[in-house]
Amino acid sequence: MTGTIGESNHQDLHRKIINGIDAELAIAAEYIPFVVERREQDGAVWKLFVDLAETRTSGLDESLEGSPAWWAGPPKGGADILSVIPEEQQINLRFATSMPPGPDGRFLVYPPRYLEALRMVWSDRDWARRSLDWLDHIRNANSCDRNKMPVPSPFQHRLRPRQAEAFQLAGWDAAFLWGPPGTGKTYTLGAMLAQYLVQFPAARVLLLSTTNSAVDQALVSVDKAMGMLLDRHPAGGGRTRPRCLRVGNHFIASNYKGREYLLPVRDERLIEQLTYVESRRPDVGDVRAYNDWKLLVEQFRKAIRQQSSDALASARLAAMTTTRAVFTLDEVRAVAPYDLIVFDEASQVGLAHALSLAPLGRHVLFAGDPQQLSPIVQSEHPDAMECLGDSMFVHMARASASTGLLNEQSRMAEPICSIISNVFYDGQLVVAADCQKDPQWHRERELASVWPMNRSPVHLETIEQDGAYSQNYQGPIRQPGAVFACEVVERLIQQGTEEQDIIILTPFRAQRALIRQKLRQAHLRHVTVSTVHRSQGSERHTVIFDPTDGGNEFLNPR
Repeated sequence: MTGTIGESNHQDLHRKIINGIDAELAIAAEYIPFVVERREQDGAVWKLFVDLAETRTSGLDESLEGSPAWWAGPPKGGADILSVIPEEQQINLRFATSMPPGPDGRFLVYPPRYLEALRMVWSDRDWARRSLDWLDHIRNANSCDRNKMPVPSPFQHRLRPRQAEAFQLAGWDAAFLWGPPGTGKTYTLGAMLAQYLVQFPAARVLLLSTTNSAVDQALVSVDKAMGMLLDRHPAGGGRTRPRCLRVGNHFIASNYKGREYLLPVRDERLIEQLTYVESRRPDVGDVRAYNDWKLLVEQFRKAIRQQSSDALASARLAAMTTTRAVFTLDEVRAVAPYDLIVFDEASQVGLAHALSLAPLGRHVLFAGDPQQLSPIVQSEHPDAMECLGDSMFVHMARASASTGLLNEQSRMAEPICSIISNVFYDGQLVVAADCQKDPQWHRERELASVWPMNRSPVHLETIEQDGAYSQNYQGPIRQPGAVFACEVVERLIQQGTEEQDIIILTPFRAQRALIRQKLRQAHLRHVTVSTVHRSQGSERHTVIFDPTDGGNEFLNPR
C-alpha cells in the first residue's frame, strides 16, 4: 500500500477502491443454495439438515443467523434463519410462509452484504475526494497540535510509562496506538478519552470498533476512567458521564450492568430486564426454547430502539461499530466534525472502510496491533487485497512521534511472552515489571494441576496424525486433535477451572464444528470454541489451540 496506492493519483486510487469492493462483492455470493437431507418440524420452527457436499460454501457459520431464506416450491415461500448449528449441519427456520423443502429439495439463504453500503459511500465522488485528500494530508503534512493533548497526570499512578506517553497521540492529525496483546490498550484508551472529555469540555469524540463486543468494552473502559476522575473533577466528570452514549441496538446488555446510563434509554428498567433475559439464553439446540427466548429479546430491543433516536446528536462521546457508521453515514455527517475519532481494533478495519470515515474528524487515532489479524478478504483480486485486506497501519511510521508502542504486557507468562515478542515484536514486548515481582501472578499462570511434571504455563502436545479435508464438514479437520482438546477441558474442570474460563481456538471452521460436537456429546456446553479471527480481542484464563493443519500458511509468521 505504501508504494502502490500511495503513488497513485486520486482517480487511480478511487478506481482501485471501487474495483476492490466490486471484486469482493462478486465473490461474496448474493445467495447460498443448500440441499436438504431431511426436514423436521418442532413447534413453530422448521429444522433443516443440509448436505454441505452439495453446496458451494466452506461450511455453516452462525453469522447466517437472522438472514432471510427462500425456496421456489411449490408452494414457494420464505423464512428467517432462527439459528445455525454447524456441527449438526442444521439450519433452523422461523416465520416460514409455507412448508420448507424436504429431502433433496433446495432453498436459498441471503447473507448480509455489508460491503454494498461501503460501495455506495465510495460512489459519492465528493465524499471520496475528501477521503483521499485526508489520506494525502496525513501522508505528507501530518502535524501535531499540542493544545489538544490530554494530560496523563490524573492517572499517573495507574499508567505505565508508555501508556502515559500515548496521551500525546490525541493531538496529531492522524496517530497510531500500537498495542500488542495484554499491554492495556483498552485501558489506556479509556483513560485518555475520559481525560480528553474533561480537559476539553466542548470537544466531541466518535469511538468506533469492529464488533459490538469491542465497542462495549471500549466504552465501559472510558466510563471506568471517568469514574476515577470524578474525585478530581466532580462537576466536569458529572456533566460528561451521562453524555457518553452507546449508539446502535446490538450492544451486549450484560456489559452495562450498573452502567445503564451509557445507553440512551429513558426507562433503564428495560436494560435490566434485557440483561436478565439474555442471561437465561437457552441452548441453541432446544429450538422451541431458543425461539421463544429470541422473540422476547427482540421485543425488548425494539422498545429500546424506540427510545434511542436522538443519541447521536446528544452525545459528547458516541460509540458505535464501524459497520453502523458506514450504514448511517449521512446521519453521522450531519453532526460532524468530531474533534477526535478513535478506531479501536483498527488492524481489522480495511483501508477503504477507514478512509471513508476518517474525514468525519479533526484528529484521528488508530488503536490496534498490525501484527494481529488483518481484515478478512475472500477475493484474490489485487485491488481487493490492497484496499480491503490492508489496514491504516500500512501508513504507520514506527519511529515517528505519531506512533506509540505499548511494550509492557501483564497477560502472558514469560515463556509465552518471549515467543510472541521475538517472533512479532523484535523482542520489544516484555512482562510488566510489577507482574515480574508478583508471586501470585506467576502462580495463576501455572498448569501444574493438569500436567504435574510440567510447571510451565505452556504445554505442547504432539498429535501424530495430520489434518485432512472433510467432505462432511467442508474443511480441514483432525479427529485426534478434537478428542485431545476435549480431554484437556475435562481435566481442567476436574481441577476446578470453570468452563467459562476456557477457550479452544482453531484456524478452521470445520475443526471448530467438530470440537463443538465432541463437547456437546460430553455435556460441556459452556466452553467457548472459536476460530482465531472471531476471538481477537477476547481473553480467557486458559487457551487451547488446535492448529489442525500445521503446514497451513495461516500459521506462518509474517
